[in-house]
Amino acid sequence: MSMTMEQIKHICDAIAPLSLQEPWDNSGVQINTGRPYVERILVCLEITKDVVAEAISKDIDLIITHHPLLFSGIKCIDRRQPLGEYLIELIFTGISVYSAHTNFDAADGGNNDDLAQRLGLTQVQGLFGSGEYCIGRVGMLPQPMTLAELASRTDAALRHPGGLRAVGDSQQMVQRVGLCTGAGAEFIPAAQAQGCDVYLSGDIKYHEAQQAKESGMCIIDAGHFGTEWIFVENMAQQLRRRIGGQAKVIESSVNVNPYSFTL
Repeated sequence: MSMTMEQIKHICDAIAPLSLQEPWDNSGVQINTGRPYVERILVCLEITKDVVAEAISKDIDLIITHHPLLFSGIKCIDRRQPLGEYLIELIFTGISVYSAHTNFDAADGGNNDDLAQRLGLTQVQGLFGSGEYCIGRVGMLPQPMTLAELASRTDAALRHPGGLRAVGDSQQMVQRVGLCTGAGAEFIPAAQAQGCDVYLSGDIKYHEAQQAKESGMCIIDAGHFGTEWIFVENMAQQLRRRIGGQAKVIESSVNVNPYSFTL
């Protein structure tokens, strides 16, 4: 029960074609240790010290992440630094790494389609203006609801990630929803241009929230982790459907949310 790395790469590209990634991104193979076969795959949001330890303890051959381990060239691998420690441990134990980042955001059935489905949106289409391949999405709620009700629905759909914030009158009625998982504040103007009543994303900064408020755009900030942890379930399910029983796909049990609590 195993597959080659080339077979896994082909499957990952079928799920989220590398051609869809943003120009600044670095999706694809991060580490290829040269193992001839892959038997056990760990899917996680990103690599941390605990994820590396989990992979080693579970005898993993390949880690598939959402956030790339390597974004740009490195000049020094230093074990005293987190990245250096991860690279040394992974290479030493023979664990390869593959990342599907903005290509998975943009792909059919990727993060943004998944979030739209969890919210029950209909008539879903690309959020134009958010890149050539429309990373974001726009859709309609089945019926209008208040901003507060949509915030509650979002919180439940994302299984209460914590720290959800909203901009706008809590009783304002909304129906047309724009969204982008992760850090999508730059696409607020695109959501406004497409007539969205509310825009849902993560990492909305103070001035971006203030400008949205002044323009009458409602905002729901469910956090970067809060809107992207769904990658693990989604990618694992898609991999299992395509791999069948040829390799074992394991969902990481490590909570990589850097925020431990909110007040």
